[in-house]
Amino acid sequence: MFTRMTKPELLQHWGLLVSFTFLVMTGFMLKFPDSWWVKPIREIGGGGEKVFELRGIVHRISAVLLILTALAHLYYVLFTNRGKQFIKDMIPKLKDARDVGEAFKYYFGIQREKPLFDRFSYIEKAEYWALIWGTVVMVTTGLMLWFDNVSLGLFTKLGLDAATLIHYYEAILASLAIVVWHLYFVIFNPDVYPMNLSWIFGTIAEEEMLDEHPLELEKLQKQEEKESQIVIENGNNSDEGRIDETQRGN
Repeated sequence: MFTRMTKPELLQHWGLLVSFTFLVMTGFMLKFPDSWWVKPIREIGGGGEKVFELRGIVHRISAVLLILTALAHLYYVLFTNRGKQFIKDMIPKLKDARDVGEAFKYYFGIQREKPLFDRFSYIEKAEYWALIWGTVVMVTTGLMLWFDNVSLGLFTKLGLDAATLIHYYEAILASLAIVVWHLYFVIFNPDVYPMNLSWIFGTIAEEEMLDEHPLELEKLQKQEEKESQIVIENGNNSDEGRIDETQRGN
């Protein structure tokens, strides 16, 4: 088993998962209060205005959790060695563009082998930077809507209406990206079905590494070989030292 996500990374992922889920649910509850999936929630809460008051509270708490998770991630990538390496590995490269072309050739049967990925594929990189952009947009417009009186004074009603529109459509875009793209590669992708469990345990099996991240696996194996060689050499040196001391004693 290989480490895919450390404990701090798992905590960040769970913070994002929980906050995003409740933000989507409570946000669309406000926009579509009479939809089929909202009615059962309203009935559980006894109906009336109290349910939607609670909805607003949960939405704001989830927003605070999202902001705290984003700040924790920012600290992580700026001030920890693994976080700095994470950003380096997430930077798009020319190979990613070639991988896109090779992936399409593979999907259409033009070539027999799919492209070999390192720690992060072009898919994961696209998701990550889209997440960063979406978080900035949603937090900015969300705070404008939360403190609407301040926003009206600074940006007028036109600015507040624009923030409302951007917040709504970015929410739709983010939801579709998660449901259509992210959940497919984590759950419904035939290569990982029924589920890629790394988001729960933080580890990934060697077989999955060989299939999904063969270039990273190769690097890790070479690193293990070097470390093993160093241990062996240190052990041999220690044995030689003990033999020399014994000989000198005799």
